[in-house]
Amino acid sequence: MKRLTHVALATLALLICPASHADTPQVLLDVIAKVSPEAPPTAVQPAAVAGLYEVIFGSTVYYFSADGRYMLGGPLIEVASRRNLTEAAAQAVERDTLVPQRLAFLKQLKDKDAIVFSPVKPAHRVTVFTDTDCGWCRELHRHIDQYQAAGIAVRYVAFPRAGEDSESFRKAQNVWCAADRKAAITEAKAGKAVPEKVCENPVLEQYQAGQKLGVSGTPAILLDDGRLLGGYVAPNELKRLLDAPGD
Repeated sequence: MKRLTHVALATLALLICPASHADTPQVLLDVIAKVSPEAPPTAVQPAAVAGLYEVIFGSTVYYFSADGRYMLGGPLIEVASRRNLTEAAAQAVERDTLVPQRLAFLKQLKDKDAIVFSPVKPAHRVTVFTDTDCGWCRELHRHIDQYQAAGIAVRYVAFPRAGEDSESFRKAQNVWCAADRKAAITEAKAGKAVPEKVCENPVLEQYQAGQKLGVSGTPAILLDDGRLLGGYVAPNELKRLLDAPGD
């Protein structure tokens, strides 16, 4: 199996890399890079409180002092209006940044780079960031026939939570390199060993994309409208959600 094309990856990188933060102190940018070397922030901007910067990873908001010495978790409330500024910032970055980036990712993702379980004529499709060693990922896969019976096609993409140097990462590569990937992921999620195999595979690209698209745990279920559901959703509940009229 070939990797995603270089052109597609370059396009995706431009879409999901955070914008240059010209008004942010360099010392703070250096601290942020050390705090999260693998996943750059989605947004960095001055906070409503003087001297603080709002730093958003995915849709999670933190506040840093300008010198990078202090970090705070929200919520930040404007007393007069009782408005939750942290929640508003998270909603804005979800709507204006993450959803468009996820839609771009879905547009360029090919089925050949995923592991697809689908009924003959699916009514719905979801893309699931998965880890072979994650308990709730295994629970989802135990019901894979029920998702298909409900008319839902499931496309797995790789998100080994422990990172590039982990055993889970190597297991994901073995699965994506297997001659029968559907059988291999079923074996891996049952706790069985998958033969080691080396090949070109999209595991690293998918893992890095997931980090930039707001995936922080698995399973993470990405809907075709760009919404991201964190955690396991039972087949009947997922069908109900997908069948519901859009907002």
